[in-house]
Amino acid sequence: MQVTGYNWYTFGITHQHASAEDRQLFALSSEELTQYYEHIFPENECAGFITNTCNRTSFFLFGKHPEHIEQHFLQSRNQSDILEIGERYIGRKALNHLFEVIAGLDSQIIGDFEIVGQIKAAFDASKNHGATLGIVEKLVNQAIHSSRRIKNETGLSQGTSSTSYAAVQFLRNTLPHFNNAKILVLGMGQIGKRTLDNLVAEHGRENLFIANRSFAKSERQGKLHGVQALTWDEAFEKLSEFDAIVSAVSAPQPVFTTTNILGTNISCIVDLSIPFSVSTELQSQPNLVIANVDVLSQSIAKQMEARKHWVPKAHDIIREELDKYKEWELAVDAVPVIKALQQRLEKQWQEKNLDAEKIERVSAKIEARLFERIRKNPKELKELEKQLYGRS
Repeated sequence: MQVTGYNWYTFGITHQHASAEDRQLFALSSEELTQYYEHIFPENECAGFITNTCNRTSFFLFGKHPEHIEQHFLQSRNQSDILEIGERYIGRKALNHLFEVIAGLDSQIIGDFEIVGQIKAAFDASKNHGATLGIVEKLVNQAIHSSRRIKNETGLSQGTSSTSYAAVQFLRNTLPHFNNAKILVLGMGQIGKRTLDNLVAEHGRENLFIANRSFAKSERQGKLHGVQALTWDEAFEKLSEFDAIVSAVSAPQPVFTTTNILGTNISCIVDLSIPFSVSTELQSQPNLVIANVDVLSQSIAKQMEARKHWVPKAHDIIREELDKYKEWELAVDAVPVIKALQQRLEKQWQEKNLDAEKIERVSAKIEARLFERIRKNPKELKELEKQLYGRS
């Protein structure tokens, strides 16, 4: 696929630039995501996907006018310059950034490979709306392959530290009777399910409860993990029975307030939601311990120091895999030019009544040599275009 005038472009707000409190102001609702995929992307001749997680709201784009999408996002949040609040990468730097994100190098907890599942989910959502292209899918797959190599060939993911794991360790260190504590996990999205996995392993199934807006989803996870599933309404009716809550929901307004929490036995809430699911006034209550994703990342900072040793090796792998992707991209661009040149030569040879088998054999050799020349020197493609089409 050869797309003239298209470019790779990424921008967004992440934990690198904004606290969790500020990041929630830039989180996108499901309605906004649909608007981008079905209207704003095509209107600006762009394909791509949006990651909308507790640590980032980031746009990964390929197209003609990605800067217009950036402006739309800024205007919707009453901002004027992305670099004052976030980040922007263009061209190869945008590709490199995506590889780093999927490798866990840009995660709040370095080496946290939960981001791989989040990127896959974001890409699938875009694909379901018809907002992506094969070239974007190829890039994502190459980046995921790179992250697997990093996981297998380095110690970047050594240990089990991740946001979900850190949440469980925080509960263990905060609750005086952790193993017997009654804990509610609210929200069965990716982060909720992974936290539940870790809770079952560390805490055991007894006294673990889960709830989701869709009861069918929580019921399915309840059977899978051997824990009790509650309806959304049941969970809030029984709040006084719990010792702690892990909240991994997506809601425009806080779901936990002084009204439904004060007077209960709840002593700890781990808020993995962006926007926050805990109200501001509840966060200031003296007898309630609340941890968001920023607090969790600080709690395991010491373990992260050991992982930093592997960062240079991870960057080496990314360079190798990104070079492979660029070679593929170049080869895709070269196909129509080489095929056109082959057809021209074959026509000339046929007019000279050369042997058909010989023409096919020579044509294949020329194709292989041209691809190799272009791979070694991308400028050769422009020279071929000039000879074929008379372009200057």
